[in-house]
Amino acid sequence: MVRTTLALTLSLLAFSACKKKDGDKAAPAGDDKAAPAADKPAADKPAADKPAEPAAAGGAPVQTNPKDLYAEFTKPNADGMALLDKYNGGASFTGKVIVASKEEDGSPVIFFDIDGAHKMSVKFTDPASVKDVKIGDSLNVTCKIGGADEHIMMVIDCAKK
Repeated sequence: MVRTTLALTLSLLAFSACKKKDGDKAAPAGDDKAAPAADKPAADKPAADKPAEPAAAGGAPVQTNPKDLYAEFTKPNADGMALLDKYNGGASFTGKVIVASKEEDGSPVIFFDIDGAHKMSVKFTDPASVKDVKIGDSLNVTCKIGGADEHIMMVIDCAKK
């Protein structure tokens, strides 16, 4: 299960490296009005070239819930690139704890319920912040997306709000 989630995460990251920008499109044949990109001032460049700065900064987390988040990432034919862009700043939501235990090394193992049939693995940047979490607790968190498959979703770098 961990291998599947890791493989999904890595494949999503690989696709992000291959994203084609709108500014990479060739000018239509016979379009004499289009000036070469080098001749255009920076202010005239397409807006698609400019969002790279906010995206690099992380952007604002998307407000959602576990059920909708899982549905987006497991939807057949979902546009992985669009999802990576949308959730670049992470996701904020409230989850109900259904598993609260510890690994042998003492690190917390927290799972949220998604829809009664699926689970969400939640990894925190500050494990001490969830040391007293119990089954049934509701936690409001902001997380990065790790990936999802037909059984489980993984969110990482989570912080309690």
